[in-house]
Amino acid sequence: MKAILKKPPLKTNQGKNIDPVAANFTVKNMSNFFNAKLGKGKLKKNSDGTQAMPVKLARINSKLSKIILLVFLIILMGVGAVPGYLKGSWRWQKPLQVTNLKQIRNLQRTGISLPGWQTLNQQPIEIGGHKWSFQAIGRDAQNQAILLLRPMRDDKDMPQVEWVDLRGFRWWQTDQPRQWQTDRFGRSQFTVPSTTPGGQPIQVEAQYFRQWIQDRNFSGTFAVLQWYAWSTGGNPEPSSWFFADQIAQWQGSRLPWVAVSIMIPIEPLGEIEPVWPLAQSLAQTVQSALIAQALKPS
Repeated sequence: MKAILKKPPLKTNQGKNIDPVAANFTVKNMSNFFNAKLGKGKLKKNSDGTQAMPVKLARINSKLSKIILLVFLIILMGVGAVPGYLKGSWRWQKPLQVTNLKQIRNLQRTGISLPGWQTLNQQPIEIGGHKWSFQAIGRDAQNQAILLLRPMRDDKDMPQVEWVDLRGFRWWQTDQPRQWQTDRFGRSQFTVPSTTPGGQPIQVEAQYFRQWIQDRNFSGTFAVLQWYAWSTGGNPEPSSWFFADQIAQWQGSRLPWVAVSIMIPIEPLGEIEPVWPLAQSLAQTVQSALIAQALKPS
């Protein structure tokens, strides 16, 4: 933007420069300043003869609206925080109790029942120091998958490095452990019906990628879909759950979570795009089953 005034900078006793515009910015010339900035006398006319608003003025109004909205949200958060402040306690120091924690933790022992899918094998296993449910499932001889579930263990448990832990996961015995190799990373979205009559569909985002390993005792390639599931949504990023849970706590409730990883076997180093319809359908079934069973408030 070109300078409005081309006067030399003023000097203070300390030798610092002072903007001449700022130095002479009085009530008297304020109108002239804004007229120069916003282009007085250069207003274009609309087709109906009315004057069009300058683009810069529209941008200022847009920024002002965002600032007002931000201040309003801060006030709402402040109102919610005042009772905790007066009592000397904060939501994040002592989170609200998860009322259905017992039924969520039972997933480790029992797995989950999925309509249209049969459980071929289910057992609790330990991955990265946490207890998971390992569940081999099948819809028919051609459509089979591995479902891994890691539910929250207590009121303070938060999702962190579950996806990193799974890179070292192996259900077969081996003397030379190797890391899974991954590529074709992407983000995919799907929806499940709302649990409330007339409600909007629940949006879920998941990471979808290819994973393979070649080991002495096992080699295989899988299409993998991963996300953290909660009753009102899902996302592979821990921060997404954190902010959603904070909002729920301001409203006096909690959003318990379950880490979900679906592994669908494919051809050696095959493409994952053709498997997406099956992965999406199974993910929708898992999310809906979790909401109806483990994540359902008691």
